[in-house]
Amino acid sequence: MEKKIDIINNWNLKRVFDELENGNMKIPKFQRGYVWERTKIVHLLNSIYKQYPIGSFFIWTASKEEYTNFTREIEGLNLPKNPYSNEYSFILDGQQRITSLYVALKGKTLNNTDYSTICFNVEKGVFQIPRLKTEKHNIPAYKLFDTAEYGNVLKDYVMYDLEHQTNLLQVWRDCEQTFSDYPISIIKTMKMNLEEVVDIFERINQGGKRLSLFDLVHASTWSPDFDLREKINKFNSEDAVKNFGGVENEVFTQSLALNIFDDATNQNQLKLTSEACIQKWNVTSDCIKKAIDYVRSYGVSFSSFLPYHSFIPVLQYYFYKSQSSSVQAKHKKFIEDWFWTATFSQHYSSSSLSKMKEDAEWINGLVNNIDVPRTFKVLISLKDITRVRMQNNSVIKNGVMCLMSLRTPKDFDNGNTVPLDRSNLSKSNSKENHHFFPYSLREQFGTDANGINSLLNFVLITSRLNREISNKYPSDYMKEYSAQNTFIKEHLQTHFITEEAYDAILENNLQKFLELRGKEIVAEIQSKTQFETFNEDEYVSQEEEIVEEDFEFETEIETEE
Repeated sequence: MEKKIDIINNWNLKRVFDELENGNMKIPKFQRGYVWERTKIVHLLNSIYKQYPIGSFFIWTASKEEYTNFTREIEGLNLPKNPYSNEYSFILDGQQRITSLYVALKGKTLNNTDYSTICFNVEKGVFQIPRLKTEKHNIPAYKLFDTAEYGNVLKDYVMYDLEHQTNLLQVWRDCEQTFSDYPISIIKTMKMNLEEVVDIFERINQGGKRLSLFDLVHASTWSPDFDLREKINKFNSEDAVKNFGGVENEVFTQSLALNIFDDATNQNQLKLTSEACIQKWNVTSDCIKKAIDYVRSYGVSFSSFLPYHSFIPVLQYYFYKSQSSSVQAKHKKFIEDWFWTATFSQHYSSSSLSKMKEDAEWINGLVNNIDVPRTFKVLISLKDITRVRMQNNSVIKNGVMCLMSLRTPKDFDNGNTVPLDRSNLSKSNSKENHHFFPYSLREQFGTDANGINSLLNFVLITSRLNREISNKYPSDYMKEYSAQNTFIKEHLQTHFITEEAYDAILENNLQKFLELRGKEIVAEIQSKTQFETFNEDEYVSQEEEIVEEDFEFETEIETEE
């Protein structure tokens, strides 16, 4: 059997750095960007100093002529683009470790982070980031690999050791020797094509972040004539798309798979080829634009309002199959009912790609005059809506945000419509998610951070009004705006705030306000999903179905900005 890998154990760090600096060692385009923090690099350097293993580096050797356009340069390092040799050594596993060692031991600045601040303390015998400028014996790590600077440190410590009866010079020498002699294990592939390399990526994970499905699809579809990531970046850079907030990478791979295979399973996405993508890219990207335009009619003014990104591949599939620029009138009600019931039943919260296939089959039926409704049972109570928090990534939250958007929310001081995308030239006119009852006054309202961050306590207003309101009591700012806006109650209706809820505002009664506003929103959901009424006392709500995933949320905003 032909040998396909070679294990090399006679490399050291200087050899690795030489390969980088002569342009031979490269990062393939499907690798992620450099993200390691200085503290993590310090840990890596101390592991080498203690002569602990740091893992092997997996290298794929590939023809310079064939893969010239497959490299991704690290901006800021100014490494040569063309290799000294006739082949590239692509780093398949270990690019984070290699780049981390290079920026630290060469004293580079990358992504506005100065890695020359990482030091070796010869008194403590550790690598660290100095906390105090007055701390002695912190030598920048890059001086280990700079011959002139290394020599200057030696000279300094010859005198210091004589004067202070220390042996710090030897510590510095030992450190340099350790790093110079530290063995680097290289696993090098030989005579492997791109398809085999992608397969390897599915099998290895040596301490770095595992590649996503998109990374693998990007690699398998790459050719000198087609780069999926570049195509997506260009698509998302268009003004109209930027104003929408951009489109996720997976939307494109799922859409391409649907249009080519009528199925967007992971397996079919990995079967995509550059030839097929080239053939279908223009029509698919055009259909995605039509899908974006269409979901705006459901209040998806911004991509973050999308209950599911899966909606876009399915809707673009309609435009792809129908070869139409708009949804036919007879299909609008079918698709609208599908959208709202899929949202509030949390249709895509599990087995999403299987359900996408079923929805695509239904779409194909519509296009071929099989007019069958596709709706899902929706059971949502006031208790469920009340539990949804703005700091949680929730499908129900996004569905409610769409309903808020459909109301065309207005600032309640002057009645001006709140723009809901990034098309505004003035930041003061941009949309803000505003705590109606201010976060900083939560204790006065008898609640905690969890309660004050209820979805029902948020309204969509301009940043101008948000800053003006700041931390005022609702009763105070509402009385002020009522005096200058005779239509304020009509404008509050655009936020699902009824006259009864208005009275609760004047009483600074948060719980009453949340309950009354929640009833309005539940009634709107019922009108969109057409489910039968039920006795809330008999209905057992399931909180885990509402809240899907936490994400970072700034709760300590005292100025409401």
